[in-house]
Amino acid sequence: MSMRLSFVNLTGQNHKLIGIGVKSRYNTFSIKKIYGFMLAMQQWRSDFLELSPIFRDLKQILNDFTWSDWPSCQQLNQILPTDIANTKGQCLTLVEQTDELLSDGLYYEERIYRDGVVPTREANWHDFFNAWMFLLFPQTKKEMNRLHVEHIELYGQKKRSKCRDAITLLDECGVLIPYCDASFKEALTDHQWREAFVNQREGWGKSIDAMIIGHANYEKALDPYIGFTGKALFLPVESDFFNLSLFDKYSHLDTMLANNLADLMQDNSNLSPLPMLGVPGWWQENQNDQFYDNTDYFRPKRRSNRVR
Repeated sequence: MSMRLSFVNLTGQNHKLIGIGVKSRYNTFSIKKIYGFMLAMQQWRSDFLELSPIFRDLKQILNDFTWSDWPSCQQLNQILPTDIANTKGQCLTLVEQTDELLSDGLYYEERIYRDGVVPTREANWHDFFNAWMFLLFPQTKKEMNRLHVEHIELYGQKKRSKCRDAITLLDECGVLIPYCDASFKEALTDHQWREAFVNQREGWGKSIDAMIIGHANYEKALDPYIGFTGKALFLPVESDFFNLSLFDKYSHLDTMLANNLADLMQDNSNLSPLPMLGVPGWWQENQNDQFYDNTDYFRPKRRSNRVR
């Protein structure tokens, strides 16, 4: 694993990495240097929407919002619709995450479910992008929270169910793939990358699209790297879906996903690897067909070696 991968991951939720042998895994880097990388990644960039074409949708949605520094929870709450609520109907509120807030021992999802409070770290890209997912996928985020709490009540906090693991993958790394031509899904799930991304390139935006739901994907898009991979969830739509406005597309997928999340996320079998930089329009270099020759990134699907 490259150091770039390492410190990008360290800026997100996976802080446990620091405590499980950083010295042995990264013996050429001191803890001090690793924290230096983390701090550098958390510097505010007012031009972040220009850093990667992956921010295309957010750029269109956030066009009217500019901040010279990190927006506070109060500023973010003013942007979110007032009807965003948890399962109990309580209005969701982003609240600065402090030691005092966490002192009651409530789990993150339990706090949202019980109080409508979303703990949010200040000056943190991961949580900043998470806030925007509440805007784009309010119904799905509510259903994610309901399922998390339901399974916590069934299995406890320590034992994670397959459903919770799948929801977490979708929430962190998910990319929704609406499609009206099944040949795209067949090619992508079979890792026929050149077929899906090159031979059928003209169909992107007309018969298939890619729309990010996992907020960690946006965090990684601040500094994209070869190896950047999301988790694709395929959702069949009618052809006229692709004529909708951008926000209406998100609203349609949000309703569709929320209504079917429990069935789709029983485990992670409906999630497929998606090389993010291969999606047409998301990486300048993929305009060259030879970009897809990198089989370390665009890996063929593993086939069974069983003798029949």
